[in-house]
Amino acid sequence: MDLLSIGNIILRTSFAFFVMLLLIRLIGRKQIAQLTFFDYVTGITVGSIAAVIAVDTAIPLLTGMATLVIWFAWIMAINAITLKSVPARKFIDGVPIMVVYDGKILEKNLGLKYYNVHDLLMQLRENGVFDPGEVQVAIAEANGNLSILKKSDYQPATVKDLNLPPSTQAASWFIGKELIIDGKIIEENLTAFGIQKNWLHEKLESQGICDVSQVLLATITPQGTLYLDKKKDTIPLNIH
Repeated sequence: MDLLSIGNIILRTSFAFFVMLLLIRLIGRKQIAQLTFFDYVTGITVGSIAAVIAVDTAIPLLTGMATLVIWFAWIMAINAITLKSVPARKFIDGVPIMVVYDGKILEKNLGLKYYNVHDLLMQLRENGVFDPGEVQVAIAEANGNLSILKKSDYQPATVKDLNLPPSTQAASWFIGKELIIDGKIIEENLTAFGIQKNWLHEKLESQGICDVSQVLLATITPQGTLYLDKKKDTIPLNIH
């Protein structure tokens, strides 16, 4: 390969890169988690076109650039149409579909999303749900994510539910804090947030914990959720 060929490839690659950069800025960008299947496929296609323009010197540079611009023009046109037309948006991007209701898996709806039960269980576990019976509603979104609303019995307690002292709801209370570490109460954190020992002991007793020494870690979040982890947890040996 002579210097002229190398220079040609450098020129083509640089030109393709900057044209893509400009066009991407024009059509906007989304987070990876927000990409629909259409976004994903068009992204791969555009990348492939740019790669061909960069390395295939048999294709005239202007022809390759014209192809790239036309492709982006269609993407912009379709994006504009989907912004204005709900039916077009549903057709191109797809629609959310409920796949679990009141703890029951909706098999027919799973089929509409080309899900199987294993796919659903995997996504539930990724969202911290190991029992479908805990789910009030689960919706398979158009971008492939799974949105979950747990039943009220399985939702974390709020500040109101826990009846926290008023001082713990102040604006300064913006990060979670440890209340117990390795069986020892962190007195300064109780004082800082105005939490009484009696309140803490009541919460421990409600979880069947009679002695603080049984607790490995207890933290409280800005939302008022009390997290407890015992030193000796009972874990089943067989998880199948």
